[in-house]
Amino acid sequence: MDGLAFPRIQALGIAAARGKEPKGAPGKSDSGSSRSAGGRVLGCQGAALEVECSAGRGGVVCLAAGCVLLRAPERGWRRGGGAARGIPAGRSSESLGAVSPQEEATIKQSDIRIMAGKVKWVTDIEKSVLINNFEKRGWVQVTENEDWNFYWMSVQTIRNVFSVEAGYRLSDDQIVNHFPNHYELTRKDLMVKNIKRYRKELEKEGSPLAEKDENGKYLYLDFVPVTYMLPADYNLFVEEFRKSPSSTWIMKPCGKAQGKGIFLINKLSQIKKWSRDSKTSSFVSQSNKEAYVISLYINNPLLIGGRKFDLRLYVLVSTYRPLRCYMYKLGFCRFCTVKYTPSTSELDNMFVHLTNVAIQKHGEDYNHIHGGKWTVSNLRLYLESTRGKEVTSKLFDEIHWIIVQSLKAVAPVMNNDKHCFECYGYDIIIDDKLKPWLIEVNASPSLTSSTANDRILKYNLINDTLNIAVPNGEIPDCKWNKSPPKEVLGNYEILYDEELAQGDGADRELRSRQGQSLGPRAGRSRDSGRAVLTTWK
Repeated sequence: MDGLAFPRIQALGIAAARGKEPKGAPGKSDSGSSRSAGGRVLGCQGAALEVECSAGRGGVVCLAAGCVLLRAPERGWRRGGGAARGIPAGRSSESLGAVSPQEEATIKQSDIRIMAGKVKWVTDIEKSVLINNFEKRGWVQVTENEDWNFYWMSVQTIRNVFSVEAGYRLSDDQIVNHFPNHYELTRKDLMVKNIKRYRKELEKEGSPLAEKDENGKYLYLDFVPVTYMLPADYNLFVEEFRKSPSSTWIMKPCGKAQGKGIFLINKLSQIKKWSRDSKTSSFVSQSNKEAYVISLYINNPLLIGGRKFDLRLYVLVSTYRPLRCYMYKLGFCRFCTVKYTPSTSELDNMFVHLTNVAIQKHGEDYNHIHGGKWTVSNLRLYLESTRGKEVTSKLFDEIHWIIVQSLKAVAPVMNNDKHCFECYGYDIIIDDKLKPWLIEVNASPSLTSSTANDRILKYNLINDTLNIAVPNGEIPDCKWNKSPPKEVLGNYEILYDEELAQGDGADRELRSRQGQSLGPRAGRSRDSGRAVLTTWK
Protein backbone atom coordinates (compact mmCIF):
# COMPACT_ATOMS: atom_id res chain seq x y z
CA MET A 1 0.00 0.00 0.00
CA ASP A 2 3.02 2.27 0.27
CA GLY A 3 2.69 5.47 -1.67
CA LEU A 4 -0.89 4.79 -2.84
CA ALA A 5 -3.51 7.47 -2.31
CA PHE A 6 -7.24 6.75 -2.56
CA PRO A 7 -10.12 8.80 -3.93
CA ARG A 8 -12.63 10.52 -1.70
CA ILE A 9 -15.98 8.72 -1.82
CA GLN A 10 -18.47 11.51 -1.27
CA ALA A 11 -21.70 9.69 -1.94
CA LEU A 12 -22.28 6.03 -1.25
CA GLY A 13 -25.32 3.86 -1.91
CA ILE A 14 -27.70 5.06 -4.63
CA ALA A 15 -25.60 7.98 -5.83
CA ALA A 16 -22.51 5.81 -6.09
CA ALA A 17 -24.38 3.04 -7.85
CA ARG A 18 -25.42 5.53 -10.49
CA GLY A 19 -21.75 6.01 -11.29
CA LYS A 20 -21.41 9.65 -10.24
CA GLU A 21 -17.87 10.90 -10.41
CA PRO A 22 -16.40 11.56 -6.95
CA LYS A 23 -14.08 14.50 -6.66
CA GLY A 24 -10.47 13.63 -6.07
CA ALA A 25 -8.44 15.06 -3.23
CA PRO A 26 -4.70 15.48 -3.20
CA GLY A 27 -2.91 13.02 -0.98
CA LYS A 28 0.58 12.50 0.31
CA SER A 29 2.55 9.38 -0.42
CA ASP A 30 4.90 7.87 2.14
CA SER A 31 7.79 9.46 0.31
CA GLY A 32 6.17 12.83 0.88
CA SER A 33 5.51 13.51 -2.77
CA SER A 34 2.15 14.98 -3.64
CA ARG A 35 -0.05 13.08 -6.10
CA SER A 36 -3.60 13.25 -7.39
CA ALA A 37 -5.96 10.82 -5.71
CA GLY A 38 -8.87 11.34 -8.09
CA GLY A 39 -11.00 8.41 -9.08
CA ARG A 40 -14.48 7.28 -10.02
CA VAL A 41 -16.95 4.73 -8.76
CA LEU A 42 -17.09 1.77 -11.12
CA GLY A 43 -19.81 -0.27 -9.46
CA CYS A 44 -21.83 -0.87 -6.33
CA GLN A 45 -23.14 -4.18 -5.10
CA GLY A 46 -24.37 -4.91 -1.60
CA ALA A 47 -21.90 -3.50 0.87
CA ALA A 48 -19.09 -3.23 -1.66
CA LEU A 49 -18.03 -0.39 -3.86
CA GLU A 50 -15.45 -0.73 -6.59
CA VAL A 51 -13.38 2.35 -7.26
CA GLU A 52 -10.94 3.25 -10.01
CA CYS A 53 -7.97 5.11 -8.56
CA SER A 54 -5.75 7.41 -10.54
CA ALA A 55 -2.78 6.02 -8.63
CA GLY A 56 -3.50 2.48 -9.79
CA ARG A 57 -5.72 0.40 -12.04
CA GLY A 58 -8.49 0.07 -9.51
CA GLY A 59 -9.46 -0.66 -5.94
CA VAL A 60 -12.41 -1.94 -3.97
CA VAL A 61 -14.04 -0.16 -1.06
CA CYS A 62 -16.09 -2.36 1.24
CA LEU A 63 -18.27 -1.04 4.06
CA ALA A 64 -17.95 -3.34 7.04
CA ALA A 65 -17.96 -2.87 10.80
CA GLY A 66 -18.65 0.84 10.40
CA CYS A 67 -15.38 1.59 8.63
CA VAL A 68 -14.06 1.85 5.12
CA LEU A 69 -11.86 -0.99 3.89
CA LEU A 70 -9.63 -0.45 0.90
CA ARG A 71 -7.86 -2.78 -1.47
CA ALA A 72 -5.51 -1.75 -4.20
CA PRO A 73 -4.86 -4.28 -7.01
CA GLU A 74 -2.52 -7.06 -5.89
CA ARG A 75 -1.75 -5.30 -2.59
CA GLY A 76 -4.30 -6.83 -0.20
CA TRP A 77 -6.82 -5.25 2.15
CA ARG A 78 -6.31 -2.41 4.67
CA ARG A 79 -8.69 -0.65 7.02
CA GLY A 80 -9.32 3.04 6.32
CA GLY A 81 -10.20 5.53 9.03
CA GLY A 82 -13.39 7.55 8.99
CA ALA A 83 -17.04 6.78 8.99
CA ALA A 84 -18.94 4.89 6.36
CA ARG A 85 -19.63 8.19 4.61
CA GLY A 86 -16.20 8.23 3.00
CA ILE A 87 -12.47 8.71 3.26
CA PRO A 88 -11.18 12.02 4.55
CA ALA A 89 -9.25 14.09 2.04
CA GLY A 90 -5.50 13.78 2.30
CA ARG A 91 -5.64 10.38 4.05
CA SER A 92 -2.27 8.75 3.47
CA SER A 93 -1.41 5.07 3.38
CA GLU A 94 0.36 5.36 6.75
CA SER A 95 -2.95 5.57 8.60
CA LEU A 96 -4.44 2.40 7.09
CA GLY A 97 -4.71 -0.46 9.54
CA ALA A 98 -4.73 -4.23 9.15
CA VAL A 99 -7.89 -6.30 8.63
CA SER A 100 -8.96 -9.31 10.70
CA PRO A 101 -9.32 -12.73 8.99
CA GLN A 102 -13.11 -12.65 9.53
CA GLU A 103 -13.39 -9.23 7.91
CA GLU A 104 -11.17 -10.30 5.04
CA ALA A 105 -13.42 -13.34 4.37
CA THR A 106 -16.45 -11.04 4.21
CA ILE A 107 -14.63 -8.64 1.92
CA LYS A 108 -13.54 -11.42 -0.45
CA GLN A 109 -17.17 -12.51 -0.79
CA SER A 110 -18.09 -8.95 -1.77
CA ASP A 111 -15.13 -8.81 -4.14
CA ILE A 112 -16.28 -11.98 -5.88
CA ARG A 113 -19.78 -10.55 -6.31
CA ILE A 114 -18.39 -7.38 -7.89
CA MET A 115 -16.11 -9.18 -10.32
CA ALA A 116 -18.67 -11.87 -11.23
CA GLY A 117 -20.25 -9.81 -14.02
CA LYS A 118 -17.01 -8.73 -15.67
CA VAL A 119 -15.16 -10.33 -18.55
CA LYS A 120 -11.90 -11.88 -17.37
CA TRP A 121 -9.19 -11.63 -19.99
CA VAL A 122 -5.81 -13.16 -20.71
CA THR A 123 -3.28 -12.51 -23.45
CA ASP A 124 0.20 -13.71 -24.27
CA ILE A 125 0.67 -10.82 -26.72
CA GLU A 126 1.69 -7.77 -24.71
CA LYS A 127 0.56 -4.99 -27.07
CA SER A 128 -0.84 -1.72 -25.77
CA VAL A 129 -3.57 -1.57 -28.47
CA LEU A 130 -4.93 -4.81 -27.00
CA ILE A 131 -4.53 -4.12 -23.29
CA ASN A 132 -5.89 -0.55 -23.52
CA ASN A 133 -9.03 -1.90 -25.20
CA PHE A 134 -9.54 -4.53 -22.50
CA GLU A 135 -9.02 -2.04 -19.68
CA LYS A 136 -11.29 0.63 -21.14
CA ARG A 137 -14.11 -1.92 -21.01
CA GLY A 138 -13.46 -2.49 -17.31
CA TRP A 139 -12.50 -6.12 -17.99
CA VAL A 140 -10.43 -7.91 -15.35
CA GLN A 141 -7.01 -9.37 -16.11
CA VAL A 142 -6.39 -12.91 -14.84
CA THR A 143 -3.76 -15.56 -15.51
CA GLU A 144 -4.21 -18.43 -17.93
CA ASN A 145 -4.48 -20.82 -14.97
CA GLU A 146 -7.50 -18.97 -13.58
CA ASP A 147 -11.05 -18.91 -14.94
CA TRP A 148 -11.06 -16.65 -18.00
CA ASN A 149 -13.67 -15.58 -20.56
CA PHE A 150 -11.55 -14.04 -23.31
CA TYR A 151 -8.07 -15.11 -24.41
CA TRP A 152 -6.27 -13.20 -27.18
CA MET A 153 -3.53 -15.67 -27.93
CA SER A 154 -0.67 -16.34 -30.29
CA VAL A 155 -0.90 -19.06 -32.93
CA GLN A 156 1.54 -21.19 -30.87
CA THR A 157 -0.79 -21.07 -27.86
CA ILE A 158 -3.92 -21.91 -29.83
CA ARG A 159 -2.15 -25.02 -31.09
CA ASN A 160 -1.60 -26.12 -27.47
CA VAL A 161 -5.13 -25.25 -26.33
CA PHE A 162 -6.77 -27.39 -29.01
CA SER A 163 -4.21 -30.20 -29.04
CA VAL A 164 -5.49 -33.69 -28.22
CA GLU A 165 -2.79 -34.08 -25.56
CA ALA A 166 -3.95 -30.98 -23.68
CA GLY A 167 -7.45 -32.39 -23.25
CA TYR A 168 -8.71 -28.85 -22.67
CA ARG A 169 -12.41 -28.21 -23.06
CA LEU A 170 -13.69 -24.66 -23.44
CA SER A 171 -16.93 -23.70 -21.70
CA ASP A 172 -19.75 -21.65 -23.25
CA ASP A 173 -18.49 -18.42 -21.65
CA GLN A 174 -14.99 -18.67 -23.16
CA ILE A 175 -13.86 -17.40 -26.57
CA VAL A 176 -10.50 -17.20 -28.33
CA ASN A 177 -9.20 -15.24 -31.32
CA HIS A 178 -8.16 -18.12 -33.62
CA PHE A 179 -9.87 -21.10 -35.20
CA PRO A 180 -8.12 -24.37 -34.25
CA ASN A 181 -6.82 -25.10 -37.78
CA HIS A 182 -6.54 -21.53 -39.07
CA TYR A 183 -3.37 -22.68 -40.85
CA GLU A 184 -5.55 -24.15 -43.64
CA LEU A 185 -5.80 -20.52 -44.78
CA THR A 186 -2.74 -18.89 -43.23
CA ARG A 187 0.00 -21.35 -44.21
CA LYS A 188 1.13 -20.43 -47.71
CA ASP A 189 1.21 -24.02 -49.01
CA LEU A 190 -2.14 -25.05 -47.49
CA MET A 191 -3.89 -21.92 -48.73
CA VAL A 192 -2.86 -22.70 -52.31
CA LYS A 193 -3.71 -26.39 -51.89
CA ASN A 194 -7.23 -25.56 -50.63
CA ILE A 195 -7.88 -23.04 -53.40
CA LYS A 196 -6.78 -25.59 -56.03
CA ARG A 197 -9.09 -28.20 -54.48
CA TYR A 198 -11.96 -25.68 -54.40
CA ARG A 199 -11.50 -24.95 -58.12
CA LYS A 200 -11.54 -28.65 -59.00
CA GLU A 201 -14.66 -29.29 -56.94
CA LEU A 202 -16.51 -26.42 -58.65
CA GLU A 203 -15.32 -27.72 -62.02
CA LYS A 204 -16.60 -31.20 -61.20
CA GLU A 205 -19.97 -29.74 -60.20
CA GLY A 206 -20.15 -27.90 -63.52
CA SER A 207 -20.25 -24.55 -61.73
CA PRO A 208 -19.99 -21.50 -64.02
CA LEU A 209 -17.49 -20.09 -61.51
CA ALA A 210 -14.96 -22.66 -62.74
CA GLU A 211 -15.30 -21.53 -66.37
CA LYS A 212 -12.02 -21.27 -68.31
CA ASP A 213 -10.89 -19.27 -71.33
CA GLU A 214 -9.44 -20.67 -74.56
CA ASN A 215 -5.98 -20.88 -72.92
CA GLY A 216 -7.26 -22.96 -70.03
CA LYS A 217 -7.15 -20.13 -67.47
CA TYR A 218 -9.94 -19.67 -64.98
CA LEU A 219 -12.07 -16.64 -65.78
CA TYR A 220 -13.18 -15.98 -62.20
CA LEU A 221 -10.85 -18.00 -59.98
CA ASP A 222 -7.46 -16.98 -61.34
CA PHE A 223 -6.44 -14.84 -58.37
CA VAL A 224 -3.40 -16.71 -56.98
CA PRO A 225 -0.07 -16.68 -58.90
CA VAL A 226 1.02 -20.07 -60.31
CA THR A 227 2.46 -21.82 -57.25
CA TYR A 228 4.21 -25.10 -56.42
CA MET A 229 5.30 -26.74 -53.19
CA LEU A 230 8.96 -27.58 -52.78
CA PRO A 231 10.38 -30.11 -52.50
CA ALA A 232 7.20 -32.10 -53.29
CA ASP A 233 6.35 -30.44 -56.63
CA TYR A 234 9.90 -29.88 -57.88
CA ASN A 235 9.46 -31.83 -61.13
CA LEU A 236 6.19 -30.05 -61.92
CA PHE A 237 7.86 -26.72 -61.25
CA VAL A 238 10.79 -27.51 -63.59
CA GLU A 239 8.32 -28.40 -66.33
CA GLU A 240 6.52 -25.07 -65.89
CA PHE A 241 9.77 -23.11 -65.61
CA ARG A 242 11.02 -24.42 -68.95
CA LYS A 243 7.87 -23.12 -70.69
CA SER A 244 9.06 -19.54 -70.01
CA PRO A 245 12.71 -19.65 -68.90
CA SER A 246 12.98 -15.86 -68.71
CA SER A 247 10.39 -15.58 -65.91
CA THR A 248 11.18 -14.69 -62.31
CA TRP A 249 9.97 -16.77 -59.36
CA ILE A 250 9.77 -15.99 -55.66
CA MET A 251 10.52 -18.57 -52.96
CA LYS A 252 8.99 -18.35 -49.48
CA PRO A 253 9.21 -20.66 -46.46
CA CYS A 254 5.70 -21.93 -45.63
CA GLY A 255 5.73 -21.26 -41.92
CA LYS A 256 7.47 -17.89 -41.63
CA ALA A 257 6.35 -14.26 -41.73
CA GLN A 258 7.67 -10.68 -41.99
CA GLY A 259 9.64 -11.45 -45.15
CA LYS A 260 11.97 -13.95 -43.47
CA GLY A 261 13.67 -16.47 -45.75
CA ILE A 262 12.27 -15.02 -48.99
CA PHE A 263 14.35 -14.74 -52.15
CA LEU A 264 13.90 -14.39 -55.93
CA ILE A 265 15.29 -16.68 -58.63
CA ASN A 266 15.35 -16.67 -62.44
CA LYS A 267 17.57 -19.72 -63.07
CA LEU A 268 17.16 -23.39 -62.14
CA SER A 269 20.79 -23.43 -61.03
CA GLN A 270 19.87 -21.02 -58.22
CA ILE A 271 17.41 -23.54 -56.82
CA LYS A 272 19.94 -26.33 -57.05
CA LYS A 273 22.45 -24.19 -55.20
CA TRP A 274 19.85 -23.41 -52.54
CA SER A 275 19.13 -27.13 -52.24
CA ARG A 276 22.83 -27.91 -51.74
CA ASP A 277 23.19 -25.09 -49.20
CA SER A 278 20.19 -26.51 -47.36
CA LYS A 279 22.00 -29.88 -47.15
CA THR A 280 19.31 -31.72 -49.06
CA SER A 281 20.54 -34.24 -51.61
CA SER A 282 17.26 -34.50 -53.52
CA PHE A 283 14.09 -32.49 -53.96
CA VAL A 284 12.15 -35.70 -54.12
CA SER A 285 12.98 -36.54 -50.53
CA GLN A 286 11.20 -34.37 -47.97
CA SER A 287 12.99 -35.66 -44.88
CA ASN A 288 14.38 -32.89 -42.65
CA LYS A 289 13.53 -30.33 -45.30
CA GLU A 290 11.64 -27.13 -44.57
CA ALA A 291 8.70 -26.75 -46.93
CA TYR A 292 8.76 -23.82 -49.35
CA VAL A 293 6.34 -22.45 -51.89
CA ILE A 294 7.63 -21.09 -55.17
CA SER A 295 5.33 -18.71 -57.05
CA LEU A 296 5.50 -16.89 -60.34
CA TYR A 297 6.65 -13.39 -59.40
CA ILE A 298 4.29 -10.54 -60.32
CA ASN A 299 6.91 -8.57 -62.26
CA ASN A 300 4.50 -5.93 -63.55
CA PRO A 301 3.16 -4.47 -60.28
CA LEU A 302 1.18 -1.24 -60.26
CA LEU A 303 3.64 1.49 -59.26
CA ILE A 304 2.94 4.77 -57.51
CA GLY A 305 5.82 7.22 -57.49
CA GLY A 306 7.85 4.48 -59.17
CA ARG A 307 7.56 2.24 -56.11
CA LYS A 308 5.99 -1.15 -55.60
CA PHE A 309 3.35 -1.55 -52.90
CA ASP A 310 0.85 -4.06 -51.57
CA LEU A 311 -2.41 -3.81 -49.63
CA ARG A 312 -2.92 -4.99 -46.06
CA LEU A 313 -6.64 -5.55 -45.53
CA TYR A 314 -8.28 -6.80 -42.34
CA VAL A 315 -11.05 -9.38 -42.53
CA LEU A 316 -12.99 -10.66 -39.52
CA VAL A 317 -14.62 -14.10 -39.65
CA SER A 318 -17.13 -14.84 -36.90
CA THR A 319 -18.22 -18.23 -38.26
CA TYR A 320 -17.34 -20.46 -41.25
CA ARG A 321 -20.54 -22.53 -41.35
CA PRO A 322 -22.53 -20.53 -42.20
CA LEU A 323 -19.79 -18.23 -43.51
CA ARG A 324 -20.05 -14.71 -42.10
CA CYS A 325 -17.20 -12.25 -42.66
CA TYR A 326 -16.57 -8.52 -42.36
CA MET A 327 -14.19 -6.19 -44.20
CA TYR A 328 -12.43 -3.44 -42.26
CA LYS A 329 -12.64 -0.18 -44.21
CA LEU A 330 -9.37 1.27 -42.88
CA GLY A 331 -6.74 -0.91 -44.52
CA PHE A 332 -3.48 0.52 -45.84
CA CYS A 333 -0.82 0.25 -48.55
CA ARG A 334 2.81 -0.62 -47.71
CA PHE A 335 5.42 0.89 -50.02
CA CYS A 336 8.96 -0.14 -50.82
CA THR A 337 11.62 2.47 -50.06
CA VAL A 338 13.55 1.93 -53.32
CA LYS A 339 12.07 2.48 -56.79
CA TYR A 340 11.06 -0.68 -58.60
CA THR A 341 13.01 -2.21 -61.46
CA PRO A 342 12.49 -5.64 -63.05
CA SER A 343 16.24 -5.75 -63.78
CA THR A 344 17.81 -9.09 -62.86
CA SER A 345 20.70 -7.18 -61.29
CA GLU A 346 18.36 -6.09 -58.47
CA LEU A 347 16.82 -9.50 -57.71
CA ASP A 348 18.67 -9.62 -54.38
CA ASN A 349 17.60 -6.14 -53.30
CA MET A 350 14.69 -6.76 -50.95
CA PHE A 351 14.09 -3.00 -50.53
CA VAL A 352 12.91 -3.09 -54.18
CA HIS A 353 10.74 -6.21 -54.04
CA LEU A 354 9.37 -6.86 -50.53
CA THR A 355 6.91 -4.47 -48.93
CA ASN A 356 7.10 -5.92 -45.38
CA VAL A 357 7.64 -3.14 -42.83
CA ALA A 358 9.94 -5.50 -40.89
CA ILE A 359 12.31 -5.26 -43.90
CA GLN A 360 11.68 -1.74 -45.19
CA LYS A 361 12.26 -0.06 -41.79
CA HIS A 362 15.95 -0.93 -42.11
CA GLY A 363 16.28 0.94 -45.43
CA GLU A 364 18.12 4.25 -45.67
CA ASP A 365 15.09 6.00 -47.17
CA TYR A 366 12.55 4.70 -44.65
CA ASN A 367 10.32 7.51 -43.37
CA HIS A 368 9.54 7.15 -39.66
CA ILE A 369 6.73 9.71 -39.80
CA HIS A 370 4.42 8.00 -42.30
CA GLY A 371 6.17 4.61 -42.20
CA GLY A 372 5.87 4.15 -45.96
CA LYS A 373 2.13 3.64 -45.55
CA TRP A 374 -0.88 5.07 -47.34
CA THR A 375 -4.53 4.56 -46.46
CA VAL A 376 -6.73 2.50 -48.77
CA SER A 377 -9.04 5.51 -49.07
CA ASN A 378 -6.11 7.56 -50.43
CA LEU A 379 -5.31 4.78 -52.90
CA ARG A 380 -8.92 4.75 -54.02
CA LEU A 381 -8.95 8.53 -54.57
CA TYR A 382 -5.67 8.29 -56.50
CA LEU A 383 -6.98 5.53 -58.77
CA GLU A 384 -10.31 7.29 -59.34
CA SER A 385 -8.46 10.42 -60.46
CA THR A 386 -5.95 8.58 -62.68
CA ARG A 387 -7.93 5.57 -63.95
CA GLY A 388 -11.58 6.53 -63.43
CA LYS A 389 -14.28 5.67 -60.87
CA GLU A 390 -15.77 2.73 -62.75
CA VAL A 391 -12.44 0.93 -63.17
CA THR A 392 -11.56 1.59 -59.52
CA SER A 393 -14.90 0.25 -58.26
CA LYS A 394 -14.41 -2.89 -60.38
CA LEU A 395 -10.94 -3.38 -58.85
CA PHE A 396 -12.24 -3.21 -55.28
CA ASP A 397 -15.15 -5.49 -56.15
CA GLU A 398 -12.62 -8.01 -57.45
CA ILE A 399 -10.58 -7.72 -54.23
CA HIS A 400 -13.70 -8.45 -52.19
CA TRP A 401 -14.50 -11.35 -54.51
CA ILE A 402 -11.02 -12.84 -53.98
CA ILE A 403 -11.37 -12.67 -50.20
CA VAL A 404 -14.81 -14.30 -50.15
CA GLN A 405 -13.71 -17.10 -52.51
CA SER A 406 -10.57 -17.80 -50.45
CA LEU A 407 -12.75 -18.16 -47.32
CA LYS A 408 -15.22 -20.38 -49.17
CA ALA A 409 -12.29 -22.53 -50.28
CA VAL A 410 -11.23 -23.31 -46.70
CA ALA A 411 -14.69 -23.32 -45.05
CA PRO A 412 -15.31 -27.09 -45.61
CA VAL A 413 -12.03 -28.06 -43.91
CA MET A 414 -12.04 -25.42 -41.19
CA ASN A 415 -12.88 -26.55 -37.66
CA ASN A 416 -15.78 -24.17 -37.09
CA ASP A 417 -15.48 -24.14 -33.30
CA LYS A 418 -18.19 -21.99 -31.70
CA HIS A 419 -15.66 -20.51 -29.26
CA CYS A 420 -13.62 -18.93 -32.04
CA PHE A 421 -13.42 -15.85 -34.23
CA GLU A 422 -10.46 -14.59 -36.26
CA CYS A 423 -9.15 -11.33 -37.66
CA TYR A 424 -6.98 -12.05 -40.72
CA GLY A 425 -4.47 -9.81 -42.44
CA TYR A 426 -4.89 -10.21 -46.23
CA ASP A 427 -1.97 -9.21 -48.47
CA ILE A 428 -3.01 -8.21 -52.00
CA ILE A 429 -0.84 -7.00 -54.89
CA ILE A 430 -2.32 -5.09 -57.84
CA ASP A 431 -0.61 -5.39 -61.22
CA ASP A 432 -0.34 -2.63 -63.84
CA LYS A 433 -3.51 -3.93 -65.54
CA LEU A 434 -5.38 -3.36 -62.25
CA LYS A 435 -5.76 -7.09 -61.65
CA PRO A 436 -5.55 -7.98 -57.92
CA TRP A 437 -3.59 -11.03 -56.74
CA LEU A 438 -3.88 -12.79 -53.39
CA ILE A 439 -0.37 -13.22 -52.02
CA GLU A 440 -0.98 -14.58 -48.52
CA VAL A 441 -3.19 -14.42 -45.43
CA ASN A 442 -1.82 -13.75 -41.94
CA ALA A 443 -3.33 -15.31 -38.81
CA SER A 444 -1.69 -12.77 -36.49
CA PRO A 445 -1.39 -9.48 -38.39
CA SER A 446 1.08 -7.21 -36.65
CA LEU A 447 -0.26 -5.08 -33.79
CA THR A 448 3.01 -3.20 -33.48
CA SER A 449 2.60 0.50 -34.26
CA SER A 450 5.23 2.00 -36.55
CA THR A 451 3.63 5.49 -36.58
CA ALA A 452 1.06 7.51 -34.60
CA ASN A 453 -1.58 6.93 -37.31
CA ASP A 454 -0.74 3.23 -37.27
CA ARG A 455 -1.41 3.07 -33.54
CA ILE A 456 -4.78 4.80 -33.91
CA LEU A 457 -5.79 2.48 -36.76
CA LYS A 458 -4.85 -0.69 -34.85
CA TYR A 459 -6.46 0.50 -31.63
CA ASN A 460 -9.71 1.13 -33.52
CA LEU A 461 -9.37 -2.20 -35.33
CA ILE A 462 -9.21 -4.08 -32.02
CA ASN A 463 -12.02 -1.96 -30.57
CA ASP A 464 -14.36 -2.72 -33.49
CA THR A 465 -13.33 -6.40 -33.50
CA LEU A 466 -14.18 -6.75 -29.80
CA ASN A 467 -17.53 -5.01 -30.31
CA ILE A 468 -18.50 -7.75 -32.78
CA ALA A 469 -16.87 -10.72 -31.04
CA VAL A 470 -17.96 -9.77 -27.50
CA PRO A 471 -21.33 -7.98 -27.79
CA ASN A 472 -21.76 -5.13 -25.30
CA GLY A 473 -18.48 -6.11 -23.64
CA GLU A 474 -20.39 -8.68 -21.57
CA ILE A 475 -19.41 -12.22 -20.64
CA PRO A 476 -19.47 -14.23 -23.90
CA ASP A 477 -22.14 -16.78 -24.71
CA CYS A 478 -21.13 -19.16 -27.49
CA LYS A 479 -24.75 -20.05 -28.17
CA TRP A 480 -25.65 -16.68 -29.67
CA ASN A 481 -26.12 -16.49 -33.44
CA LYS A 482 -23.11 -14.20 -34.06
CA SER A 483 -25.20 -11.67 -35.98
CA PRO A 484 -24.50 -8.29 -34.36
CA PRO A 485 -26.65 -5.26 -35.24
CA LYS A 486 -25.24 -2.79 -37.77
CA GLU A 487 -24.80 -0.12 -35.09
CA VAL A 488 -21.89 -1.99 -33.46
CA LEU A 489 -19.90 -2.71 -36.64
CA GLY A 490 -17.89 0.52 -36.44
CA ASN A 491 -15.48 0.55 -39.39
CA TYR A 492 -16.36 -3.00 -40.37
CA GLU A 493 -18.89 -3.71 -43.09
CA ILE A 494 -20.49 -7.03 -43.85
CA LEU A 495 -18.59 -8.67 -46.71
CA TYR A 496 -20.50 -11.93 -47.00
CA ASP A 497 -23.28 -13.56 -45.00
CA GLU A 498 -24.09 -17.04 -46.29
CA GLU A 499 -27.48 -17.16 -44.59
CA LEU A 500 -28.53 -13.83 -46.08
CA ALA A 501 -27.15 -14.80 -49.48
CA GLN A 502 -29.19 -18.00 -49.54
CA GLY A 503 -32.25 -16.19 -48.25
CA ASP A 504 -31.97 -13.58 -51.01
CA GLY A 505 -31.51 -16.27 -53.63
CA ALA A 506 -28.06 -14.89 -54.46
CA ASP A 507 -26.51 -18.33 -54.69
CA ARG A 508 -29.14 -19.39 -57.22
CA GLU A 509 -28.44 -16.27 -59.22
CA LEU A 510 -24.73 -17.00 -59.03
CA ARG A 511 -25.26 -20.29 -60.87
CA SER A 512 -26.92 -18.48 -63.74
CA ARG A 513 -24.82 -18.12 -66.88
CA GLN A 514 -26.59 -15.04 -68.13
CA GLY A 515 -24.66 -11.90 -68.99
CA GLN A 516 -22.39 -10.40 -66.36
CA SER A 517 -24.00 -12.08 -63.37
CA LEU A 518 -20.89 -13.99 -62.38
CA GLY A 519 -18.04 -13.26 -60.06
CA PRO A 520 -16.50 -9.86 -59.53
CA ARG A 521 -17.80 -8.67 -62.88
CA ALA A 522 -21.27 -8.48 -61.38
CA GLY A 523 -21.81 -4.83 -60.70
CA ARG A 524 -24.91 -3.05 -59.49
CA SER A 525 -28.05 -3.58 -61.48
CA ARG A 526 -31.23 -1.59 -61.27
CA ASP A 527 -34.57 -3.15 -60.47
CA SER A 528 -37.38 -0.59 -60.33
CA GLY A 529 -34.84 2.03 -59.29
CA ARG A 530 -33.51 -0.11 -56.40
CA ALA A 531 -29.82 -1.00 -56.18
CA VAL A 532 -29.22 -4.75 -56.10
CA LEU A 533 -26.12 -6.11 -54.37
CA THR A 534 -23.45 -7.84 -56.39
CA THR A 535 -24.43 -11.46 -56.75
CA TRP A 536 -21.68 -12.93 -54.58
CA LYS A 537 -22.61 -10.91 -51.49
